[in-house]
Amino acid sequence: MEFKFIMRVFSRSNRYCRILTPGLLSLTDKSSQTMRRHLMWVLAVVVVVALALGALAMHSSRDDTFRGRGFAVITEGMVCKSLSDPRYDISCGTAAFGDVRFDCPAGHRGKCPRTTSVTLRNVSRTTVTVSTVSGRREGDRRIAPAPELPPGRTVTLRPRHNEKFFFDILVRSMKPGVGMVKVVAVN
Repeated sequence: MEFKFIMRVFSRSNRYCRILTPGLLSLTDKSSQTMRRHLMWVLAVVVVVALALGALAMHSSRDDTFRGRGFAVITEGMVCKSLSDPRYDISCGTAAFGDVRFDCPAGHRGKCPRTTSVTLRNVSRTTVTVSTVSGRREGDRRIAPAPELPPGRTVTLRPRHNEKFFFDILVRSMKPGVGMVKVVAVN
């Protein structure tokens, strides 16, 4: 759909350029070659601006899916993939799940309750570690020890007993290969 939209914007701009160019060139028929170059530059700028506006319109229409709920939130069925390099963690809140802090059902309006736990299942062939990032208040982030999660197993992650906010989940492969965890439940 995006490609068709961009091509439609481009072809429409191209059509306008083809219509306007001969008329404008006839006005400058006795002018110098530099006048024609300047005219072509102006037409190129018009095409680029039209494409940029089209891309902006496409981006805005994609964001409308999240505007109804206010923001992207973690829900059942979402998947987060680790990097294949076991030296690095992936932030699932940033890369896959969206906002982990709140448990908002689809179509919910208003304030959502805080997430108290997330149950994950390892759906890959690689053992992964999953860490909880939580804290007592906004800005206070602490990483809990990361339990290993073998393939096919599930784990329920919660903030520590004295912490209220569940901020993020970090996933790391234990050996080279991409690991994947799937959200089984959010409470």
